[in-house]
Amino acid sequence: MPDLHLFSARLHSPATWVLVCATLALSACGGGDGDDPPGGGSFPVPSLNTLAGDWVQKGCVRAGAQSFKKFLRARTTSQNTLEHSEGVQTFNGTDCVGTPLLVGPTLLGVVTISRSEANQSLAAHWGVFMPVTGTRLGAIWTLRSGNQLCLLGDEIPTNQPSLSAVSQSLSTIPVANCFARVNP
Repeated sequence: MPDLHLFSARLHSPATWVLVCATLALSACGGGDGDDPPGGGSFPVPSLNTLAGDWVQKGCVRAGAQSFKKFLRARTTSQNTLEHSEGVQTFNGTDCVGTPLLVGPTLLGVVTISRSEANQSLAAHWGVFMPVTGTRLGAIWTLRSGNQLCLLGDEIPTNQPSLSAVSQSLSTIPVANCFARVNP
């Protein structure tokens, strides 16, 4: 166990406070030079607010003379929780084009995020999904550059504890299973 008195004494040092203030100032503005990454998108950030909003699955499901896309709505309810609702967009025709009819969304449950990390291409948010049925499931909500939301199942405790492990899992998921933001 670290010596808390020694840690406390170091916080009273003027040099430490300058370092802490500089770190906080850089993290508040992103710490970068303001340039967007190649491709015109912005880097993912480990903020729950970046997950909030309406999302539509990239893939198109065809059935008979109609087609469908999954619709996801994430709404922040506290500093570390999201309500996860889903519905379906239905299209006349088999190509998922035109004006869809939205059925739902219906609340599926609440995701409580316990940890978030990001690099230049990926933000990952580890947590627990509590469906309305009352079970507990591990979940990782990821946001790739270009505003692409992908959801991963997980264990409790996580079996994907790092960004590189999450990135490896994402490489096995078809892009069609991920979501694009509606009206970015």
